[in-house]
Amino acid sequence: MVELQLDIPALLRFLASQGLDRSGEDDDLGYGVHAWMAAAFGELAPHPWRLFTGRGRPARVLGYTSHDAAELRQRLREFADPSVWAVCAQPDAAIASREMPSDWRTGRRLAFEVLGCPVGRKAGTRVEKDLFLIRADEPQAQRLRRDAVYCEWAREQLERHAAARVTFIRLEGFRLVRQIRKDQGTGGQRSLRRLVRPQALLRGELTVGDPEAFSALLRRGVGRHRAFGYGMLLLRPAP
Repeated sequence: MVELQLDIPALLRFLASQGLDRSGEDDDLGYGVHAWMAAAFGELAPHPWRLFTGRGRPARVLGYTSHDAAELRQRLREFADPSVWAVCAQPDAAIASREMPSDWRTGRRLAFEVLGCPVGRKAGTRVEKDLFLIRADEPQAQRLRRDAVYCEWAREQLERHAAARVTFIRLEGFRLVRQIRKDQGTGGQRSLRRLVRPQALLRGELTVGDPEAFSALLRRGVGRHRAFGYGMLLLRPAP
C-alpha cells in the first residue's frame, strides 16, 4: 500500500497545462488524479486507489501497487515534468508505503470499507448505466431500494471466486457525481465524455475465504472505474 500527499491547486494547474481544465465537470477528480499518476509514475502507478480530501486535512491518495515508495520517488525525480513534480514536490515526506500481508488466514474476520461505482450494462447494449436504474427497468422490478441493489452488487463482487463471505454490509453514503473520461474518437483523436455516475460508500464485515483469491481481490479492486478512484478495499480489525 502506498500513500501520496497531493497539492490540489498544483494538480489543477497541471490539468490546465494538459488541456484538461474542466472545473465543475469532474466532481471526484477521478480523471484528474488518474492523468497525473500516469504522467508521474507510468506503469508503476497504484491501481486501485482512492482519493481522500476535506476535513481540513491535506489531500492524499491511498493505493495498492507492487512498487514501494522508493521506486515511486525515483521515477518522479528522474522523469517528472515540473508541473507534474509540483503536485508532490517533497517526495521523501509525501510518498510512503508499507507491505501488505500475504498470508491471510481462511476464516479471518475483518471490517471493510469500499467506495464503489455501481454501474453495469443492460443485456445487448454497451451503454453503461446505474445498476439501480438497470434493475428498475426489469419487468419484475417492484419496490426496489437503492441500498439493497448496491449492497447486493458489492456482496457479489467480494464473494467472487470464494475470496470472502460477507457477513454484514450497509450503504453509508450515496451521491451522483459528474465525471469526465476519454474515448477513442475517429481518426485516432481521443475525445472527452461527460458522465454522471453513482458513487456509493459501503461498509461491512467479511470473513476471508480462499487466501489467494482474497489477495487477488485486494490487488484488483471492486467493480468498474478502478483506475479512476473506485474499488479500493480498505480493511480494519473486526469489532
